[in-house]
Amino acid sequence: MKKMLFGSVVMAGTFTHTFAISAEEAIEKIEVTSNRTPLYDTRDVNAAALGIKDTQLLPISIQSFSSELLSEQRARTLSDVLLNDASAQNTAIGAVFDVVSLRGFQLDWTNGLRRDGLALAPYQDVPLEHIERIDVLKGPSGVIAGFNNPGGTINYITKRPTKDKFAEVTAELRSQQGKYIHIDAGGSLDEFSNAGYRVNAAVEDTGNFTGGDDLKRYFFSGAVDWSLSENTLLRVDADFQDKKVVSQPLIGLTYIGDEAILPPYVDLSEVLLGQPWARYETQTVNVATRLDHWFANDWKWITQIAFAKNDRFTIFPDIYQVDLTGTVLSSDILVTPDEEYSSISGHSMLNKNFTLSDMEHDLVFGLSYRQYNAKDGRWFNLTNPVANIFSPVHVDRPQYPEYPLATNTNTDELSYFVTDTIHVNDNIYATVGLRHISYQKKQQLPDEQWKQIENHHFTTPMIGVNYNPNESFAYYLNYSEGTGEGGVAVIGSGALNEGETLPPQESEQIEAGIKWQRESTSFTAAIFKIEKKLEYHNKDTNFFTQDGKQEHQGIELNINGEVLTGMSMVASVSYLDAKLTSLVGNQALNGNQPANVAKFKANAFIDYQLQHFHGLNVQLGAFYVGKRQQNVNNTLSLPSYLRVDVGVKYQMEHINSIFRVKVENVFDKAYWSSAGAKGIDWGVMPGRGRTVMASYTYSF
Repeated sequence: MKKMLFGSVVMAGTFTHTFAISAEEAIEKIEVTSNRTPLYDTRDVNAAALGIKDTQLLPISIQSFSSELLSEQRARTLSDVLLNDASAQNTAIGAVFDVVSLRGFQLDWTNGLRRDGLALAPYQDVPLEHIERIDVLKGPSGVIAGFNNPGGTINYITKRPTKDKFAEVTAELRSQQGKYIHIDAGGSLDEFSNAGYRVNAAVEDTGNFTGGDDLKRYFFSGAVDWSLSENTLLRVDADFQDKKVVSQPLIGLTYIGDEAILPPYVDLSEVLLGQPWARYETQTVNVATRLDHWFANDWKWITQIAFAKNDRFTIFPDIYQVDLTGTVLSSDILVTPDEEYSSISGHSMLNKNFTLSDMEHDLVFGLSYRQYNAKDGRWFNLTNPVANIFSPVHVDRPQYPEYPLATNTNTDELSYFVTDTIHVNDNIYATVGLRHISYQKKQQLPDEQWKQIENHHFTTPMIGVNYNPNESFAYYLNYSEGTGEGGVAVIGSGALNEGETLPPQESEQIEAGIKWQRESTSFTAAIFKIEKKLEYHNKDTNFFTQDGKQEHQGIELNINGEVLTGMSMVASVSYLDAKLTSLVGNQALNGNQPANVAKFKANAFIDYQLQHFHGLNVQLGAFYVGKRQQNVNNTLSLPSYLRVDVGVKYQMEHINSIFRVKVENVFDKAYWSSAGAKGIDWGVMPGRGRTVMASYTYSF
């Protein structure tokens, strides 16, 4: 810790001549310039345990992506959105739901994603139709989020009711016979009402489950905001999604003698390497409420409660090894039927502004609770007769055996927190915070009694300082600690402890940065160092284990907004120096790079409005990922790649219509999107080939 605190002084000097800006300002810009005014202004930027803050005063790095950007890019899942952030990387195992890393650390499946600040059920692709904004909070901050991840936390902000009634319908066609329709509507309940509504509904259908991209999805959400009095606002919302998608595997490596090389490349949008009946099925439900009350003595009270549930039927086809011609040498299908995951979470906090010793204080204190229940762990294996990745064989579904009994796991997390933002003088702000976490886990194995397997207490601090010479610039420095779930020895990895969850582990970060807002454009820069334990599959002992450390230090640059008249841009660059150190069980790995972590990433999405063709915009997206290691032994690497997207938008205001055409991967670039995750190194995930989509939106 002392070494990292000393390093903060060095980093602060490094940034003396660098520009930066928080993407939080983009949040404010979106709310101000949106053509749909919220029915009730939120009156705050909710920074969880840090309270109600002007984002220029937050000594942390946050990137935000608006619903407008999601619409322009025709994004469907989180990976589509995070292409716009060079600090994020796809680490999915197969192609059934998104898994990503931030700053080189993979988000765990139970804590990395939040919905309006509260926990989501894991193992799903969160629908985007009802999402107003996605906030990416960088770095380990137990103070803000409780149990979270070293790389950060992703928070989905839901759409709220609007003052004026509206309705919008979008229809879309995609490659591989993809069809999609989305309805978004909202408004006040009547002219004199103190309440409003927002509903979203979507249906998506691609193919008949014999193709590589086939899926069926139904989604519905509803939200109500109700002003109970002048000082009290109640919000209630819920959503449901039923999604079935063909299950595609990682592709195993090819061996020449004892040397592993990358397998032949195949475009997974064109072939199904599982079986038509091998579908990943999820049914997800979220219900949440929030109550805001402003007291007469300037106290504010916020209480939120949420329930999240995911019922899934999981089928993972696995291809462990192929030869140079694409012939499958080793494979199977792993089935984990009727799994259930649910979470009840909430927090309640009080916020007060006051002056003490000529310094203004913004004090927040409160408590949070999360109960997470899982019914899983059952699995059985079937034969996968794919034969060759270029000409897969599909067969009828075999008779399933009697389902094994499930493992039940209950986790309780209770925490107390206090934070204070101190206005030292006109230009200097200090932020301090502390959260104490009680973490308990009990488990019931098949035909056994319940037993407690985890009982831990953690105290996570955060300290930060801002120097704001004017309204446009903010220089910041912070030190934070976090704690989060241990990794899972993934079923199918071959480790002797498959299915085991490792103990929680702690992390720490030092970060410095600058935030600069220039008219409608924001710029940010940050330099950081993060440390945590290494989790990997030790092939010598054949156990998934914690040993040694991962040290990641890097720099990130971001730009978001209208950089020239008529031209908007979202762009970022990341350089990450990540290495493994202090290993005892396998010292040969010391100095190696972690798997699937690119040293250099860069991306840019540009939208340009043609000056002489009113309503016509052209769009260009470029996404570069540098070389990555396929495994922690660094015996095989994935080559760098550049994916290019192009698009056209034509807006006809006189008929309230927008036409969009987009081509993803316009040059049909062959690339590997992921080398797996959580210590798995048996295979790689191909990227998608050229995809064409055309959409029409009508507003009324």
